[in-house]
Amino acid sequence: YWRLAERYRCTYLSAVPTVLAALANVPLDGADIRSLRYCRTGAAILAPELAARFERLFGMHVHESLGMTEMAGISTITPPGVDAPAGCVGWRLPYTQLRIVALDAHGNASGQDMPPGEAGMVLFKSPNLFSGFLDAADTAKAFTPDGWLATGDLGFVDAEGRLNLSGRSKDLIIRSGHNIDPKVIEDALGAHPAVQLCAAVGAPDAYAGELPVVYATLVPGAEATAAELLAFTAGRVDEAVARPRWVQVLDTMPVTNVGKIFKPELRLRAACHTVAALVDAACAELGAEGAREVLPDGDNAVRVMIATDGTPDAAEALQARLDAMLAPLPVRTTVQVVQAKA
Repeated sequence: YWRLAERYRCTYLSAVPTVLAALANVPLDGADIRSLRYCRTGAAILAPELAARFERLFGMHVHESLGMTEMAGISTITPPGVDAPAGCVGWRLPYTQLRIVALDAHGNASGQDMPPGEAGMVLFKSPNLFSGFLDAADTAKAFTPDGWLATGDLGFVDAEGRLNLSGRSKDLIIRSGHNIDPKVIEDALGAHPAVQLCAAVGAPDAYAGELPVVYATLVPGAEATAAELLAFTAGRVDEAVARPRWVQVLDTMPVTNVGKIFKPELRLRAACHTVAALVDAACAELGAEGAREVLPDGDNAVRVMIATDGTPDAAEALQARLDAMLAPLPVRTTVQVVQAKA
């Protein structure tokens, strides 16, 4: 990659954070990249550790911007020559209007404007804003009653008028009514030198609704245990309720076609993990033996299939116990217990 940048004297590098993380593992090997004068990222929030690592390795400050299809591209930008902190996506474009409003009880945009420095949902109005979706119901969800686009992004405007992002409203982890910003957890774990990418999501819990958990991939050649990463993260998250319950290391992080980390898949993985733990507990409690599978069932449900070695009465008892244990979870589950064939 860097040899191509050297050969064609590229001046501008643009990539999503997951690609920047991959490039950080590609050594220069003597390539002359002094022609590169500007590096920009978007599509997802840049982790502070990744920003620092990229600048340390290649001498380029990563400038962030905010863009969306609904506004035909860029909405805010950090121009060359401005070194802003990670998460700062810069100033709004000319003729663009920007508001930060508080969230309502359902996590949607309210009509209450937030003062500078206070976080809320980001709203936009501009000449390049689209008029709506084909489905009127989708349009109603996307706009406030007075015509502002509710982006779903969370952030604040700093003293210099720049927009700073912290995450997405739909990605908030809600634990017993307490809103946890996953970025707090991700920034903490992302500071570990062995971590390449990480993402925090909510795992379903019968009592709290959701519990914070986190997934990570490691830098090629690096080693770290889940227990080590969990202790590292817990020591850097101040709020006790925001400390993750567990860390799981993945070979690859699920991403979308444009390179964003795909959190719906991680939430479904976390749901399967929670359900599997309860299935194991129920089987141990009743002394049930046999093959068991816990699998995603569509986009937001979990299916449990068990072929027990026990009697019909034992299978019925296990079915009843599992139904009772899984019913309080805020995720749809389907359980099927059958007798294993002799």
